[in-house]
Amino acid sequence: MPDVGPIGPGDPGRVDEYEITGRLGEAVYLGRSPGGGRVVVRLLPADLDRERFLAAAGPLREISAFCTAEVLGTGVADGRPYIVSEYIDGPDLQEAVASGGTLRGAALHRLAVGMMTALVAVHQAGMIHGDIRPDNVVLGPDGPRVINFGVARALSATEAADTRRVGVPAFTAPEVLRGADPASAADLFGWAATLVFAATGRSPFDGGSMAGTVNRILNDEPDLGAVEDDLRGTVAMCLAKDPGGRPAASDVLLRLVGELLTTDLGPAPAATRPVRRRRPLLLGAGAMAIALLSGGTVYLLTSPSAASTPVAAGTPSPAGELLPSAKPGATGPEVVLSPLEEVEKASRNIPLPDIGIVLHEHPEDPVRLSGYATVEAPFDTFAREKGKDVYRRVDNVMSPALSPDEELVALSPNLKFTQSDTDYLKITEVATGEAFTVPTVKKPFETAFPVWSADGSKVLLSVVQKDKQVSGGFVLVDVAARKSTLVVTEVVGSSTDPFTFAPDGSVARRYFDGKTSGADFYNLQGQIVRTMHWVGAPRSVNWFSPSGKLFTTVCPKDQGICVWDTATGNRRHTIPGTDVNELLGWFNENHLLVVKNVGKNRQAQVIDFAGGTQRVLADIMGRKVNSILSFTRRSAP
Repeated sequence: MPDVGPIGPGDPGRVDEYEITGRLGEAVYLGRSPGGGRVVVRLLPADLDRERFLAAAGPLREISAFCTAEVLGTGVADGRPYIVSEYIDGPDLQEAVASGGTLRGAALHRLAVGMMTALVAVHQAGMIHGDIRPDNVVLGPDGPRVINFGVARALSATEAADTRRVGVPAFTAPEVLRGADPASAADLFGWAATLVFAATGRSPFDGGSMAGTVNRILNDEPDLGAVEDDLRGTVAMCLAKDPGGRPAASDVLLRLVGELLTTDLGPAPAATRPVRRRRPLLLGAGAMAIALLSGGTVYLLTSPSAASTPVAAGTPSPAGELLPSAKPGATGPEVVLSPLEEVEKASRNIPLPDIGIVLHEHPEDPVRLSGYATVEAPFDTFAREKGKDVYRRVDNVMSPALSPDEELVALSPNLKFTQSDTDYLKITEVATGEAFTVPTVKKPFETAFPVWSADGSKVLLSVVQKDKQVSGGFVLVDVAARKSTLVVTEVVGSSTDPFTFAPDGSVARRYFDGKTSGADFYNLQGQIVRTMHWVGAPRSVNWFSPSGKLFTTVCPKDQGICVWDTATGNRRHTIPGTDVNELLGWFNENHLLVVKNVGKNRQAQVIDFAGGTQRVLADIMGRKVNSILSFTRRSAP
């Protein structure tokens, strides 16, 4: 806890609505808000231009407070401008290193990601911090938090250039020392210098005196010999003399995450979950960075690994549902949880000669072929028009996913980075062709496997880094807002296993540690809230039945297809699957959709829980794959 001194004779007892309860430093006080919460009240010089100060400080309250101390209020009281911010209980980095020593391994990586996440949030809001240094980083109970955000900006906006204050020189960018206004690149310099301090206990330009340090910042290269190898390159880029040579904060954050996903930080503590080889504990046990890459916020959520903490029955899920406790390996009776639904016989045939398919449909079918993409030239992508048997060309070299209302198609490009280093999702209105794109992630990350939420408001994408064959988490695209959120989280399994929506609106993914296959469930902030590591291998993105009560996997030890109870984790059915080539998902609550080889051709078939074929949904000529098929559940009328 920071040292809190008593209030002196010259200190205020109240600043506007905030009661002053203690002294934290020169003109910095511990206060109490009207609601009883602890806050930090910082008084600024009385000679500041008040109008310019208020204009500069006003936008501070609009910044999301992820990895920063939230600015709660600004104003002028008794002739003194002030800024009120959230109180963070913990030592600052300067104090922590002085008392506990330097940071190494996972602790240093958490600090790097947490500080950079705060800078991305600030910069994407069009603002800067302006004074990143060790005593402006607090190691709070929920992870590192950057404090005093906005103070430098408010001061610089109201002072003349020849009287502008410069922060601690050891962490100040060379262009600022030469008189330039602080910009986002200066924050990157301060971040890197502060990280070196955390690792070594000194500035990377330590010259023995203020003059010597300033001279080294302006003219010499930094001393990075003691910085860990996997961070040294990123830190060096951010300490470039030329601000134009420093990367953007969002690029550094993704670079850090990419490095961490393949860095071995040593054996996992006994209390944590098993981790894939060369996969660090950092993101699961220390931090999960969540970056909004198209006009929003970036923040860091720190917590103990959710997987190491049992989720009790009755625990609220992110969508307000309850997550019942599950018992590994429990096997229940072979029961049907909903009234048996019949499969109507096909009443019409729809040929698609360009891909060699004949569809066999009934108007009441709950699932039908909604789109396809050819994998041979000209690589066209088609989506089905609502209420029609017509497939309209919507693009090429794209993977399509039709929305539940069948009006929009989400298109994920299969050919990446042809015009920029940013991947994207394209949303197209099928009937009119009107479209817009939403940026998702930057190279070397890319997104794939689009999945719509049940209400059609969001599209979920899986994030991979192909050159390292790792998964980086998932992206949520808000279709109405045209924004994307990248959630970087702990993943154990193949980079080709996609994320999908669970029945309560949370996210699920296959778990595979090299021996055991099962399912992990995540909230929308990337925390693992539930695990079922005994259920076998989920396939594709259509695990869950229409009601959400059941889900399918390839059984443990590849013994057929298993149907599991979502609430309890009990096995409900075991379907012989020796002749099934592909498990596509659910047709209705009591029937599955699979692909089987039939002679020299293939068929999309509807099967029951005994493995019997109830109907052929599509005849597919040949066994050679010449198209990617997308079957979609139709929303209820």
